[in-house]
Amino acid sequence: MPCPHLFEHDLNLEYVTWEIRTLFIGTFNPGWGLENNNAQWFYGRTARNDFWRILPTIHIGHGLIPGTPQIWKQFCELNHIAITDIIACLDNADENNPAHVEMVNGFQDNQLGNFDITTTNIPAILEANPTIQQVCITRSSMTEPWSTLFEPTIDWIENHPERGIQLRLLRSPSRGARKGVVGNFTNYIANHWQQVGNYEIL
Repeated sequence: MPCPHLFEHDLNLEYVTWEIRTLFIGTFNPGWGLENNNAQWFYGRTARNDFWRILPTIHIGHGLIPGTPQIWKQFCELNHIAITDIIACLDNADENNPAHVEMVNGFQDNQLGNFDITTTNIPAILEANPTIQQVCITRSSMTEPWSTLFEPTIDWIENHPERGIQLRLLRSPSRGARKGVVGNFTNYIANHWQQVGNYEIL
């Protein structure tokens, strides 16, 4: 059977009841119930991903790990942030195929291009939320399959200059992307997001 997103019911921002100014877009979190996936929400594999340390450090001066989805959503509401992922489903993934399980289980983004992919309709989200001013993709490079997957989003932003949406390509918050990091990982990436990625507090 296909591999849907673990938080598929939140991908279209059904959880949001507040004004959104900044939209974060990640990649994928598999919903197969893998033993090594302890994520409770977006960017929730906190043993290997520092998102919930980095972004709160920028806004409130400290991280939110340990944390819960309720705490993270409250933070998002207070700071006019929403979060989703670009991949909604790996359509032709087979949970009974060991090779597929290995590719998905490794949480290696470069392996996901081996599957047929259904994406989250980000342009529809932008249409429905006219207060969005900033779109942040937590990838600083657009190699394949990401350039293809994000193309409709980037095209929509470019084709709607009247909205004035700023696109930010931010360095990955994953601790697997440590190359070039000097000193404390969280502080380094937080500074990088603001000074190189031009992330703004809105």
